[in-house]
Amino acid sequence: MGNLFAATRIFFISFLLVFSLCCAGCDKLYSLLDKEGAEEKELIGEIVPYEKNPTVEEIQTLLKLYGYNPGKIDGVLGLRTRNAIAQFQKDNNLKQTRFADQETWGKLKVFKDSGLIVENQVNVQLVQKILKNAGFNPGTVDGNLGPQTLAAIKAFQKAHALEADGKIGFKTLTKLADYFE
Repeated sequence: MGNLFAATRIFFISFLLVFSLCCAGCDKLYSLLDKEGAEEKELIGEIVPYEKNPTVEEIQTLLKLYGYNPGKIDGVLGLRTRNAIAQFQKDNNLKQTRFADQETWGKLKVFKDSGLIVENQVNVQLVQKILKNAGFNPGTVDGNLGPQTLAAIKAFQKAHALEADGKIGFKTLTKLADYFE
């Protein structure tokens, strides 16, 4: 009976030791096994199914603004958002992981950092200034997306071999950024 108690005690202590080591190093182990998933977790935080996450909502908003379909802007990282991330990664020559890793996040927010996106909207006034500097007349630089600005955007797109649809998506923003002073 004494040997059984000692063996049980050793097993229990060993179990606690292994469990505590695992919990302390789970994130480290996860980052070794799944780099992109660990980066996403670091960027977004813990993903709780069907629970709104503000960073996910920002990712969805930027994807939609750039012409991708992340589904409903609800802060939930679902299938449509994953598919939109994958398509964005493919279009931007990034590794297609379907995760919002650091490289993808950096590419997504590049226009926020430059001021072309402000408060999750295209900064139309800055776009108008850039169009004017690039030789395309948007009319009055007033921040309104009127007919003359739309015509200037379409002419700019056509001149740069983009789809001349008047939409200011990721590709148009990328070309406009080339003229940004």
